[in-house]
Amino acid sequence: MGEPSNANFTDHIDDFYISALSNGDETHDLIPISDENYAMELQLQEVLFSAITATEPLAKRAKKDKASASSSQAQLFCKICMDTVPADQMFQTSNDCTHVFCGDCLSHYLGTKIRENISVVECPEENCKALLEPVKCQELLPSEVFERWENALCESMLLDAQNFYCPFKDCSALMVDDGDETVTRAECPSCRRLFCAACKVAWHAGLSCEEFGKLGKDERGKEDLLMMQVAKEKKWRRCPSCKYFVEKRDGCQHITCR
Repeated sequence: MGEPSNANFTDHIDDFYISALSNGDETHDLIPISDENYAMELQLQEVLFSAITATEPLAKRAKKDKASASSSQAQLFCKICMDTVPADQMFQTSNDCTHVFCGDCLSHYLGTKIRENISVVECPEENCKALLEPVKCQELLPSEVFERWENALCESMLLDAQNFYCPFKDCSALMVDDGDETVTRAECPSCRRLFCAACKVAWHAGLSCEEFGKLGKDERGKEDLLMMQVAKEKKWRRCPSCKYFVEKRDGCQHITCR
């Protein structure tokens, strides 16, 4: 139902006043209304209308405030401090579980772990292996403590990975092998030169990692690798004694070292 308007009350008074004037043959049964009385009646109706319209929003606001207060008074149990805490002071810090704890306990718990250089922090709930997420915990920690935690997480990721440096001495850029797949031929993102990620040396074109591993340390120069590549293409054989390459053109299979 719509709310009464000021115009409705005015129309009601006007109808009554006009009715009294138009029914001249029945004026003896009616109380005459003067202009002064009409004005007073209209003013009274306006005051009543203003009171009604002002009271209703106040009632709605009071009801809303009461509901909000009821919600903020809800209490939840924190298993760390073993106390009941207002619901708006409880925090869930992982998407992998639904456990909640009070902000003070979580802040102290995280601070202790970070001071112990433990970067991967599990949920405080017993037997829960869910990991606390830094983004969800940020508001619980001072900025310097949170920054220290982030740095520890980055260092932990680097230590867990297979780290190595570019094999070229004039570069030595740090790289990380995430171990997702076996890679041999790779390019340094810094100096853009090719290298073997498995052997951690400059790229040994034409040779497998196994063949390269059989070479002596004094045979791994650029010219040596080119020679090995040519020998492989021409199917030369290498004497196991003197290390000379030989090429068979004809005759028997036996070859004697000089």
